[in-house]
Amino acid sequence: MSAVQQELRTRREAWGQAAPMRERDAREANRRAARRRLWNRATFAICCLVSFAAVWWVAAKGAQIYELNDEHAKLQAAIASQQAINANLETQVSELEQPAHILYVAINKLHMVYKNPVMIPTQGNGE
Repeated sequence: MSAVQQELRTRREAWGQAAPMRERDAREANRRAARRRLWNRATFAICCLVSFAAVWWVAAKGAQIYELNDEHAKLQAAIASQQAINANLETQVSELEQPAHILYVAINKLHMVYKNPVMIPTQGNGE
């Protein structure tokens, strides 16, 4: 019996030592789980910050593009307005450049007198 008792004693001692090992393994597993949860939370927070920054950047660029488009539209309207004014001024200039208009202004508004053109006699052969 002593061999059987010895065998049972060694098994009991081994089982007694296994209990603290199990507790230590359980504590280690809990630590790993806590680290994993902390890592998951940290990576989630980082992903949220990066996503927020990306959305903010896209919104800022969209606002810049909207502002530039608005400025472009205003400039196009100003160009069209100036082109209309320029066309009107060109028609006025072309009307004022007409010899008939110049003669009308000279005689009627400036009270100039129209003289007959001076004729220069030429020699008999037409030179």
